[in-house]
Amino acid sequence: MSIRLQLLLISLTTLILPWAGCQYAREVQTVLRASQEQALLASAGTIANALSAQPQRLFHDGQAAGRFDAAGGDIYAFPLRATPLLDGYRDDWDIALKPGALPAAGGFRAKMQAGVTDRYLFIYLEVEDAHFDPQGSAPDGASGAITHGFDRVELALQSPDGALESYFFGTSAPGMVAAQSIVQGDDGRSNIAIEPRIQGFWLQTAGGYHLEFRVPLSLVGARLWIEAIDGADEARRRAGTLAGAGQLRGGRLFFSSGSLMDWLMPFIRNGTRATVVDANALKLATAGSAEATDVPSEDAANVAWYRRFQAIDTAELPLRNSLADRLEGTHVSAALGGHPQAQWFRIGKHNEIMLAAAAPVVVNGETLGAVVLEQAGDQLLGLRDRALSRLFNLTLIATGIAVAFVLGFATWLSLRIGKLRDAADTAVAADGRITLEMPDASSQDELGALSRSYTRMLTRLSEHAHYLRTLGGKLSHELRTPLNIVKSSLDNLELEGVGKEQQIYLARARAGAERLQMILAALGAAARVEESIRQADRVSFDLKDLLASTVGAYRDGFRGATFTLDAPQGACHLRGAPELIVQMLDKLVENAVDFTPPGGGIAIGLAVDASRYLLTVGNDGSVIPEELLGRLFESLFEVRDTKDDKPHFGLGLYIVRLIAEFHGGTARCANRSDGSGVLFTISLPMI
Repeated sequence: MSIRLQLLLISLTTLILPWAGCQYAREVQTVLRASQEQALLASAGTIANALSAQPQRLFHDGQAAGRFDAAGGDIYAFPLRATPLLDGYRDDWDIALKPGALPAAGGFRAKMQAGVTDRYLFIYLEVEDAHFDPQGSAPDGASGAITHGFDRVELALQSPDGALESYFFGTSAPGMVAAQSIVQGDDGRSNIAIEPRIQGFWLQTAGGYHLEFRVPLSLVGARLWIEAIDGADEARRRAGTLAGAGQLRGGRLFFSSGSLMDWLMPFIRNGTRATVVDANALKLATAGSAEATDVPSEDAANVAWYRRFQAIDTAELPLRNSLADRLEGTHVSAALGGHPQAQWFRIGKHNEIMLAAAAPVVVNGETLGAVVLEQAGDQLLGLRDRALSRLFNLTLIATGIAVAFVLGFATWLSLRIGKLRDAADTAVAADGRITLEMPDASSQDELGALSRSYTRMLTRLSEHAHYLRTLGGKLSHELRTPLNIVKSSLDNLELEGVGKEQQIYLARARAGAERLQMILAALGAAARVEESIRQADRVSFDLKDLLASTVGAYRDGFRGATFTLDAPQGACHLRGAPELIVQMLDKLVENAVDFTPPGGGIAIGLAVDASRYLLTVGNDGSVIPEELLGRLFESLFEVRDTKDDKPHFGLGLYIVRLIAEFHGGTARCANRSDGSGVLFTISLPMI
């Protein structure tokens, strides 16, 4: 693992700071939620206490109602935000719940829904009656009124003073209708009287009719009974009478006074919804909105991603059921039992959270209802989000700066180390020369000290390498004189005359001296070549003619091998040292002859490739192992397996490379593709 990566990983440990901030924020969130619960419970309790002192605001007649029984004819009137238009439709009631079944349907299906404003009680009916029987009138000259035999809706209600009143709706044609009642005239006859204060609209449909009417609250007491009558079914009616006129069979009304909603508004703050329910958990009034407080646009993005780290597990929270007519939940049940309670809910498809707090409304020791306040879960958390998100952002920015700084420093450090590594790799060139300059040698840190240590080491290596390079020349110079003395002594001894037995030893001594002379010549060859290269003069000459003359000499000198030359037709001009080129060819040919089997061939070629000459020398014979091809041109590298009397020091191909580099070229070696031998290629630039 690189130092840069190590430092980067170490710098990432600073991310523990944002993590610690998240943990702290979670604790703050828990405290804030508890505070929000207590605050909402306190607000609900305040409103409940205010209602306890004014129980007449809970119910329109000032009295508490008993258990709600829809099957027994009890009616719940929804609070209406706006006064509906009497048109036989309920689209403008703004109530999601559909009408419920009318208990007294007269043997056919009928549905009803009630609503209330601050002045009127509205009733909406849907009656299924395929045959419409219109209301008729008394024949000319007849007395009394026709009170049966037509489709009608009977209405019986208890007035605020406790008296029972009976009305009915009937019509001869759809449209606006008014309630009618039967009164006794002075002559004792029953007459029909119009009640203009109770107005409605009769809408005929394909399967029956709709009736939408309103009753002033000043006429409405605690009970109301509605019954739809089919005029064709006379058997179940008493002639001339209306059902419910004498005694109501049910029909208690459940709704609040019209001023309760307006009374609630001063108690409600933004983002809070208040609902007052009676002892049956039926909604009496609702005010305010519990929508989440909008986060300022500049912080919206920050809060959005920040809350992902602060989100709580809502899987165990109950899902809030939204009913049009009532509230449900353990908090409502507890409050109606006399105990205030708060509860968290999940709402919406994104499982957002909502807090609800319920407090009982107690009058004379009896719980008449409850006040329920609801808030989005982020009402108080918005303040936390804006504060902690800024803190979180600053922490992340600081961490990012620290990581970027450490990464930049690590990169700079890695670059310095990389330069030092590259300098160390290239300090010893392929020709054995040593580069003494190391980067950052003047720096005062550990890398500078390491660079200076490399420089001192390379200096000592350079001195030692120089000693080794000059050792051959020194030895050659020092041993040449003793060797000449030995050779002259052998010559003198031979002139003095020796016997046959001494001649054998004399021949051996002379062969050893000659071998020693060849060793001394080989030791000084590289030094002489380097010196001759430095002193060589460059001239322009024809490389093709030079090859033709040298190949002819090789044919005469090495008759055990077959030489071929392949060169272009035209002249091949080259600027360089012809004597060095010849020396380079001598080394390549000598090497090829040594490895060519008897009768084998040596092919010398010259080709033009773009702006370079390619001089090739190939020979038949064995191939060279692939792992050794790159080292053949190194100094003192020898892989020769042949056994002969000539000394070999691995300097021939090294000299070839020196001459090629002097002319700006390169030397390389490869095995032939067919495995028949080896091919040496010298690349030389044109003039």
